[in-house]
Amino acid sequence: MPLDPPSRTALAERIKFYNELGIYDFYRRSETNTREEMPLQIIPVENAPAAPLQLIREDIGDCTRCRLHKQGRKQIVFGVGDPDADLMFIGEAPGADEDEQGEPFVGRAGQLLTNMIKAMGLRREDVYIANIIKCRPPANRTPERDECETCSPFLMRQ
Repeated sequence: MPLDPPSRTALAERIKFYNELGIYDFYRRSETNTREEMPLQIIPVENAPAAPLQLIREDIGDCTRCRLHKQGRKQIVFGVGDPDADLMFIGEAPGADEDEQGEPFVGRAGQLLTNMIKAMGLRREDVYIANIIKCRPPANRTPERDECETCSPFLMRQ
């Protein structure tokens, strides 16, 4: 269905904005898979008391909930920083450097993030940093949806 000129202009501006943020890939939603058809999962984050990070980490344990534990991960990359921070940075998945050191954002992307945090007048210790998934995918591939769904309850608790 063709877009009218104002909608086309608005879409072009939105794409330009996302590109400036570093987002270049876009996916079109399936026409048959609407929000009404998808089951609603309610996670009452506001009402749940915050669990100490150590308890969350212990719940993860030596995780075997998805296939990533069999695909070469060295360790689980949990999260670092101030658990009471007002600002949280969330990455997609650990890379090779993160898998080696067990800490998120320590490679090249981590250096960039650290510089961004400093430019905001903060230190890494002032924010909380984590990833959606806690294990490195093989060859740094994009995490699969089921992997994200498996780890997201832990991220929400963090």
